[in-house]
Amino acid sequence: MSNWQHFLDAQGATRSANGEIAFNKPQDSASQAAANTYLTELGYQGLLAFDGPDAAKFLQGQVTADVRELANGHWKLGAQCNLKGRMEASFALAQINPEQILLRCHASLTDSLAQHLQKYAVFSKVTLSDASDAWRRFGLWGPGAAELVAAQGKRPTMNTGDVHSNDGLVCLKLDEQRYELWVSDAHAQNLWQTLASNCALADSHWWQLEDIRAGWAEITATSAGDFSPHELHYPLIGAVSFKKGCYTGQEVVARLHYKGKLKKHMARIALSAETLDLTAAIVDSAGTRRGALVMASPTGDNNWEALAVIPDDDTAELFLATGDTGQPATKIARMSLPYPLPTADNNPEG
Repeated sequence: MSNWQHFLDAQGATRSANGEIAFNKPQDSASQAAANTYLTELGYQGLLAFDGPDAAKFLQGQVTADVRELANGHWKLGAQCNLKGRMEASFALAQINPEQILLRCHASLTDSLAQHLQKYAVFSKVTLSDASDAWRRFGLWGPGAAELVAAQGKRPTMNTGDVHSNDGLVCLKLDEQRYELWVSDAHAQNLWQTLASNCALADSHWWQLEDIRAGWAEITATSAGDFSPHELHYPLIGAVSFKKGCYTGQEVVARLHYKGKLKKHMARIALSAETLDLTAAIVDSAGTRRGALVMASPTGDNNWEALAVIPDDDTAELFLATGDTGQPATKIARMSLPYPLPTADNNPEG
């Protein structure tokens, strides 16, 4: 067991098999969460490091995002697709220096993604390594988040989408009061204690709820290869560039963008259940499969919010099927996303 895990254990933390963390404390409700500033640990996510003079050039030919924009002090969401234009991984990218880029993805995908990219990296001046233990991942959000970040050394004013790196701390500004922090292992315990003395500790599923409410779907090993970037609105959140040039799956993604007419897209939904199985199908009243869950988080009192790919036609009632019978069990309700949705897939974004 690592020193970091021993440290978290002393904070009353427990970690699940998939890396998610929970703290031994009463859980806040969703309404209470809106009024507090929270800190959580994102050990369910991993980090890959790309080092060398060709790091940006190499990734530019592999992923949906325009990696050149990282040099302007921005972080980017993106995806790695297969030849069919389906997402094998989703991630955030940040350039630490001219010859190093860090990629954060779900920890269940770090090995497979590294193995896939390594096959092509041998032709470039770039080295891939797993940096998950070298950098710890924190999530910080709530009304006091910006002030807490500003207090960590000399940091310039940051706009949403900016990244700032120095002294073993990489800070990504996700929203007005929401930050993702990648902290070198040597500084992680001190920074955690400093932040924790000024805010509440939160289970990592609250961070996932923030992602859900932002409309940012994350691919895991369970969902790898299931969805296209358009189904998950990746063009709408700046995670796909249609001007950058070729990458694996680019022709399919571009064709769908300019000529396709998908009838299913991601929606934010609410439902009630004691437990939730992400592999459960979404069905209509007749039990016909109509969609699939992408990610979900509990909000308290057996209530959940989730992202799901379902038909754009909202006239039919939809249900989460039971795992045993596949028949309708729990009715779902559609909720809004924070960005405008196109009426067709061939609207020219990005």
